[in-house]
Amino acid sequence: MSLRIAMLGHFPFDAPPAGGVQSVIANLRNELARREDIELHLIQNRRGAPVGTFRREGWTAHNLAARETRVIPNMMRTPGLLRPLLLALAPDVVSSHQPEYAVTALELGLPVLHTIHGFPASEFWARRGLFTRAATLWEVWQERRTLQLARHLVAISDMVVQRYRKRTRAQFHRIDNPISPLFFEPAPPPEPFRVLLAGHLNKRKGVDVAVKAAALLLPDFPGLTLDIVGRTDVDPEFTRRVRAQAAPLGDAIRFLGPTDQAGIREAMTRAQVLLLTSRMENAPMVIAEAMAVGRPVVATRVGGVEGMIDPGVTGYLAPSEDARALAEGLARLLANPEHAAQLGANAARLARQRYHPTAVAERYLRAMRAAMAGR
Repeated sequence: MSLRIAMLGHFPFDAPPAGGVQSVIANLRNELARREDIELHLIQNRRGAPVGTFRREGWTAHNLAARETRVIPNMMRTPGLLRPLLLALAPDVVSSHQPEYAVTALELGLPVLHTIHGFPASEFWARRGLFTRAATLWEVWQERRTLQLARHLVAISDMVVQRYRKRTRAQFHRIDNPISPLFFEPAPPPEPFRVLLAGHLNKRKGVDVAVKAAALLLPDFPGLTLDIVGRTDVDPEFTRRVRAQAAPLGDAIRFLGPTDQAGIREAMTRAQVLLLTSRMENAPMVIAEAMAVGRPVVATRVGGVEGMIDPGVTGYLAPSEDARALAEGLARLLANPEHAAQLGANAARLARQRYHPTAVAERYLRAMRAAMAGR
């Protein structure tokens, strides 16, 4: 007898994933769709997705009628559209990835395994525009309701457990995010003295700190190149300041703009090391992706990053804002290619255990069965 799973949240439909949550759902979807003992339904209420029910090999998409022009955020309309569909599908278990979907399923009494991907209350002031902030307040409320009703939660980092364990009676299942199998394919040797930073140009990603670290390294590593891959239109004023800051360093800093997963992997294969200088993070998938490619990581010790990197084994950590400490971590790897290669090999072995979609999907299925048993 098939296990009928309803997976709720924004997912890519006939296009590459846009954002971390879409990537997580897509990677889980692709893995679960291979299982003959699973009947998989994906449901979303998202602008840009064609409305209707669409069958694909191994799964079915249900795109609810999202409005392109909105007076009320679509997430406020989601429960009314979702409720009758869930009643008709009668899934054995629900895997939800956004609070407004989780609350609807929980209020219907369905077994729900909800994954916490972010911290909307912490992100309120970082989100721009009154409409976006109003939607964030609704998301915060829905998150609170989810924590009240849920009995099984997925924590993608230790930070999630630390933040929420006193706010809910739910059982936490510690499961890492899955990354695309693309990143586990064999990679060529890296180019010497090349560093990659993959992230949008905004204050949260700390790209200004990365440029400071590069400036500190250049006297000892004149062949250094820092490739920055990510959108430049998220915070135009910040982008202008960072470009001006980088200008005196010449060709050592390259702003390559956004790219898709294949482009990120290609940039990772060229780089000796991944640099992450964020001021705030949960469990950034780019770290897991770099590890899978076999590249060590130098990152700031923020959020769930500390639980992803083993200093001296798979990379190095530094305090947030500390460009000198980041430069020292990079120097250890750039000056010793054999050491960098060993840390990269360690990272690749660990990534296969923690982040490969086959391993992650099995952990999700165990947690789903726990949710069903505790209904």
